[in-house]
Amino acid sequence: MGKKVCVLPCNGLDKSLGVVARDVALKLIEKNPDIELICPVLLNSGDEKYEELLRESDIIVIDGCMTRCATKLIDERSLRPSKKIFTPDMVKKYKLKPGASLILNEEGQKLAESVASEILDYLKESEEGFAEVRELGEIEYFETVVDKFHFRVPKSGYYFNENDCWVKLEGKKAFMGISDFLQNMASDIIFVEFPEIGLEFEQFDDVGTFESIKIVLQLITPASGKVVAVNKQLEQAPELLNKDPYGKGWFIEVELKNFEEDKELLMDGPAYFEYMKKKIEEERKRMK
Repeated sequence: MGKKVCVLPCNGLDKSLGVVARDVALKLIEKNPDIELICPVLLNSGDEKYEELLRESDIIVIDGCMTRCATKLIDERSLRPSKKIFTPDMVKKYKLKPGASLILNEEGQKLAESVASEILDYLKESEEGFAEVRELGEIEYFETVVDKFHFRVPKSGYYFNENDCWVKLEGKKAFMGISDFLQNMASDIIFVEFPEIGLEFEQFDDVGTFESIKIVLQLITPASGKVVAVNKQLEQAPELLNKDPYGKGWFIEVELKNFEEDKELLMDGPAYFEYMKKKIEEERKRMK
């Protein structure tokens, strides 16, 4: 495992789902001793050791009920967990009911085991998906300047949907990201939220989030496929989405499922450039 990982479980030990959350955390540590356990009680009391660990680690949060006490402890510190688990959702997903007792029944134990295995699979896939940072090659652009804004669209190799998101083929794989128009409309992007490695999606699904100083946007997939990697650089430098949206600011790497069919609903560079200019003009009229 590369970066440190810590797990913060719910403190709701007066409820069976809180007991499940705690058991998941203990199973994670049993299966992978490199994962650090954060005690919510000590964290809440101001333990500096835990505060430092949270700042240095990828955080797995496990909430047991609607109070989401573990998530609140992270939110209070303006931190972003790499993965959140909401135990009631896991009950539905695995169709296992732990019952009301604070001593887990057989289904409760199976539930904790299943959730722990899911988290470990996520960590393994994430490490593989984050391992390689890719940069796209030289790009020739169509360009237009409107007021103080400079807009660019690649002349070839990129395909766009009407949601201002692009896909670029690279051999058997492809990259996806957002257009120059979309990053201009968003203004300074300060946070990204990635999909999970291995996620399968259809064309026009929402697979990621970009948060700017004034708006939250989604990556709407131009084509169907499966996520095989994400651009980890964006966690530390989300401004790459503004500075280089077609290159270093790519968002996800994917295996495409049926691009020849999906392409029928997309625009190539020249077509999108004309489409973008119309959107810019509509936006100017709206702002007057």
